[in-house]
Amino acid sequence: MKHVRRGGASLLEKIPLIPVNSQRSVVLWYEGPTFLVADKPAGLDTFPEEIRQHDTLVNALLQSNRWLAEMETSLRPGVIHTLRRQDRGVTVVAKTDETAESLRQSHQDGAWRFRYRVQVPETLVPHATPSVTVVDSRSYGPVTVYDIDATLGDTAQLAADWLGDPEAPATFYAYEVEVPTPYRRLTAGFGHRIVLPEIDLYTAPT
Repeated sequence: MKHVRRGGASLLEKIPLIPVNSQRSVVLWYEGPTFLVADKPAGLDTFPEEIRQHDTLVNALLQSNRWLAEMETSLRPGVIHTLRRQDRGVTVVAKTDETAESLRQSHQDGAWRFRYRVQVPETLVPHATPSVTVVDSRSYGPVTVYDIDATLGDTAQLAADWLGDPEAPATFYAYEVEVPTPYRRLTAGFGHRIVLPEIDLYTAPT
C-alpha cells in the first residue's frame, strides 16, 4: 500500500498480491459497495494457486480496476466460496475485509441458498445430505439432470457431500444465490427456476 498524489490530493493506492494481467471480461449480476456477484465461466479457476497464475476470475476482476478484500495479502482476495474449474455460475466476492469476514461466517453457518442445475452420469447416484434439497430431476439418456437447492457454494464440498467425491464427474451450474445482508436478503442470478423439460436425447445420423 502506498500514497500517491494526483492533482495535489493524496490518494491511497492498493497493490494486489496477484498480477493484474487477465485479458478476460467478466459478467457481473450484482455489484454494491461491499461485494459483487460475478458469473464464473466454466473452464476458469476462481482464484490462482500461485502468484504467477493469472487467468482466473479474481485476476479478471482486478483487471477491471476493482478493489477486492485482502487484495494485498491473499491469492484469493475477497473469495467467499469456490466453484470448481469445470463448473459455472454465480460467485460472490467481497470488496472489503469486514464484508469478507461477515459473508464467510454466514456461508459457513448455512444461511445462504444456492440453486443449481447439475448434470450427473446416470451411473452416479447421489445420496441424501442435509445440505441439499432435490427439487426436480429427469433422466436424459446417459445423464441425469437435477435441479437442487443447497446451502453450499463450494462445489467440491457439495460434490463430496452429495455425490461422495469432490472430483465427481458432474457439472454444477449455479444459476441463483440468496445472500443475507445486514439490511435484506439479496437474490442474484440468471433467471427463475423452470421445470426440467421432457425431451428425448438422440444421436443424429451421419
